[in-house]
Amino acid sequence: MSLHVSIDFGTSSTCTVVSVGGAEPQVVVIDGQPLVPSAVFAAADGTLFVGHEAERQAAVDPARFEPHPKRRIDEGELLLGSTVLKVGDVIRAVLQRAVNEARRFAGGAAVDLLVLTHPADWGSVRAGELRQAATGLGKEIVLVPEPVAAAVFHSAGYGLPDGGALAVLDLGGGTVDASVVRKQGASFQVLATRGEPNFGGADIDQALLEHIGQLVSSTDPEAWAKLVEGREMADRRRRRVVRQDVRGAKETLSRHTYTDVPMPPPFSDAHVTRVDLESLIAAPLGKAADLVLTTLREGRVQRQQLAGVFLVGGSSRIPLVSRLIHERTGVVPTTLDQPETVVARGALRAVRLDPERTGGLAPAGAWAGTKTVRSVPMPTTPPPGMTAGDSLSRARTVVIGGSDTTLPVAKPQRRAKSKLPWLIGGGAAAAIAVGAVVTVLLTSSGGDAVAAQKVTAYDYAFSYPGHWEEAGGDKAKFQTLLQPKDGEQGSMIAVEEGRLGFDTDTDRARAVQMLRSEYEQSVAQGKPFSKFTATASFGGQEVVYYQETLPETTVEWYTLYRGQFKMSVGCKYGPAGKEDVARACEQVVRTLAVG
Repeated sequence: MSLHVSIDFGTSSTCTVVSVGGAEPQVVVIDGQPLVPSAVFAAADGTLFVGHEAERQAAVDPARFEPHPKRRIDEGELLLGSTVLKVGDVIRAVLQRAVNEARRFAGGAAVDLLVLTHPADWGSVRAGELRQAATGLGKEIVLVPEPVAAAVFHSAGYGLPDGGALAVLDLGGGTVDASVVRKQGASFQVLATRGEPNFGGADIDQALLEHIGQLVSSTDPEAWAKLVEGREMADRRRRRVVRQDVRGAKETLSRHTYTDVPMPPPFSDAHVTRVDLESLIAAPLGKAADLVLTTLREGRVQRQQLAGVFLVGGSSRIPLVSRLIHERTGVVPTTLDQPETVVARGALRAVRLDPERTGGLAPAGAWAGTKTVRSVPMPTTPPPGMTAGDSLSRARTVVIGGSDTTLPVAKPQRRAKSKLPWLIGGGAAAAIAVGAVVTVLLTSSGGDAVAAQKVTAYDYAFSYPGHWEEAGGDKAKFQTLLQPKDGEQGSMIAVEEGRLGFDTDTDRARAVQMLRSEYEQSVAQGKPFSKFTATASFGGQEVVYYQETLPETTVEWYTLYRGQFKMSVGCKYGPAGKEDVARACEQVVRTLAVG
């Protein structure tokens, strides 16, 4: 039985993916999480603790704790407490922990292939240090640049045309990296890469903590200072819990517009909103989005060559990131439910499916110190349990010692006299077919500003540009149709209302799963849908996005959820009129209110 393992060794956290006996790759959950902190604690007796264990030990003696060993790769040696350690040994401890967990999952099998990822701008010295740290952990060791792994993953799930370029923005816990990767023939080439080494998810946590301090510390400034700076064991423990709650609040604000953060006495709980968080991080995230434009310029990638923007890393869940990218590039970025696992999953796919090697593996060292990786074509026959067109984007997460259950796809409850719509663009007018999905469709912006008109119908209201007009609709579907007054062929916007029968504000994941199931069934039936994105941002709203490509028109889809409602806004355009449809669609989505 073969065991292939890939490790995305990150600045703040590390992700491990395994393939046992050639089976579909699976994310290994360590300590209950798909990621393990890259942190190391050197105990006085010589023991090296890794991950959450290291973070817990750090409360006892912070001087023996190194939270980001990847950043220290150039330093040769580290002083942790009174112990001097080689940086390579500290990195090896992290890799060893990941390999041990992978082997435990595989019943103790030896690692036949170990794939390690690294930043695209690492030279042969740093790559060699990483390889040396992994010596002996696998029979064969291969290194893959991180943006190449992400591009391979994206290409497998969404496609990447020959000669097309993909911008990859990786927002990790400790750094931000932007790269542009081109697929040329049988290779993926990094054309340009830029990074911000001093900003990441941890900095967002700190900004939110300081904001909360401003909200609650006025009641007892000395107690707050003791909480965030105190050296006593009790202070450290309370601080650790508070930081965990702040991190959880940040993650909650990616899904909801507000949350409450529990605080220890004598402070009252803090109420924070997504607007609060966005105001704190708008500037650094704007700089991160600008890195994408910089790499496109340096890589000499023309707009028509840009096949997409792919967001990876845990902080890419923040809705503001997608909005900023769309504003700067005009492209709606793609992200996934577990963006922090993309690089590890893509790296293993890049190597294990390489057709140029006997047994399906890339040659040892093929990518070490290089920027070019051969492409990996999609298998013509999908693996067991996966539908045609499926990819590692749907590789399930595996918990060591158990397995995840698959949630049933429930049929939505339907309103009297109404069925929830599935928008399908085709012909000169938008055809609205009966189905179980409500979506919002996106296009690009443009056109002259015209006084807005307002629609109030059924349970919703929205505004639209004055040079558009209402074009009827189907009352049975709670539908409103819009078209440009000049009658531009193929241009139309459809707004529909449906009700699911449960509260999507508290169970958005269930609603998205239902939509994903409908989408995948349609793809399996040969319908021309692509680019499903569970969490995207358009018109300042959190939406689900996918695209439909037809011979004469293009339809880009979004879904908004509000309480029990699913609102569908479909924007369809032909060879001309794309910019005008985009602007009108953005206005409809931005102003759409329900209830």
